[in-house]
Amino acid sequence: MDTNRLLPLLSEMAIFVNVVELGSFSKTAVKLGVSPSSISRSIARLEDALEIKLLNRSTRQMKLSTDGDEVFRMCSKMLDNAKEAVSAAQARSSEYSGSLKVAAPKALSKQVLTPIILVFMKKYPNIQLQLIIAEEYIDPIHEEIDVVIHITSSPVEGLVATTLGSRNNVLCASPDYIERYGSPQSPTDIQNHNCICLTEKLSDRIWHFSKGSCSESIQVDGSFAVNHSEIRREAVLEGMGISIFPDFSVQEYIDTGAIVPILGEWHVGASKQQFVVAQYLQSKFVPKQLKVFVSFLKERMESFQ
Repeated sequence: MDTNRLLPLLSEMAIFVNVVELGSFSKTAVKLGVSPSSISRSIARLEDALEIKLLNRSTRQMKLSTDGDEVFRMCSKMLDNAKEAVSAAQARSSEYSGSLKVAAPKALSKQVLTPIILVFMKKYPNIQLQLIIAEEYIDPIHEEIDVVIHITSSPVEGLVATTLGSRNNVLCASPDYIERYGSPQSPTDIQNHNCICLTEKLSDRIWHFSKGSCSESIQVDGSFAVNHSEIRREAVLEGMGISIFPDFSVQEYIDTGAIVPILGEWHVGASKQQFVVAQYLQSKFVPKQLKVFVSFLKERMESFQ
């Protein structure tokens, strides 16, 4: 196939890769901002040009044909090479510009990352940054995310991982609650208190504590449970009970005395230390805007430790 016939098919090949990776015409259409019928026509044009069947479709499922599987692997490699070419150009650029897609969980984004990102964007006005809020980990390959920021004790293997800072849990209550009901002196004392829990799974009502070689797991109970940290924090501020929070979500309230830490000598939560980690794809050419962004986050977050 000569170049004149090949060039119009490059975009169809990229669409084909997206359809296979997302497993859906409609999801691909949403991602690319076009109609599902447009995606269908692109695949049909590619099949006509290559004179092979790429996808076997029914009303319930879609599978690659034998020929389609081989074409997909080649088209996927082509798309990876195109991304590498863009990254190489951006890495060699003398200016900080270009786009960044960043994914991070809500609480961390709102209470820690957003103030830093706003300062970053003022300093680097030629960088276009898109922040995507996602509570679950997002695969940077399939979702085309430049950098994923998440809280973990085990970074995802195969990706570059930069530790931005550590995260600890804090058990706390309001001064009013402590005045009325007293402060627990040991983890077992917590069983006598109104505990504000998560509601996502049964294990959320088992709180873990460790100090040196000593560890305890306490079954807790309470009159109010909610799977939203800000609502739980409001309940604690109202003196309803005690709860566990990431340190970054309550630090300003601890600083003002509105919330008081409890059992500070005990480590609360999972036995493994958790960290705020930025992860992105390995590449010989990391775009300059990505490198400066991660470096900026690391510098600012370390200053808060």
